[in-house]
Amino acid sequence: MAKLRLLKTGHGDLCLAEWDARRPETIAEAEAAFAQNLTPGRLAFCLSGPGQTRPIRAFDATAPEILIVPAIQGGTTKV
Repeated sequence: MAKLRLLKTGHGDLCLAEWDARRPETIAEAEAAFAQNLTPGRLAFCLSGPGQTRPIRAFDATAPEILIVPAIQGGTTKV
């Protein structure tokens, strides 16, 4: 089963959905969870294996794992 996870800052991650390419109803549920959770300020990545990560903007049912993360925010620099 493929997984859609949401990284929660300081709290680990949360599994939002799992899908199986052979069961279309699970894909629809995962795609809806992706759309609901990819809000402004968040980024999504397809995790295909060690060192094989790519950013995505749309749900990819062929991905073994998708991770949604909060956007990195910079701090202020004192000079």
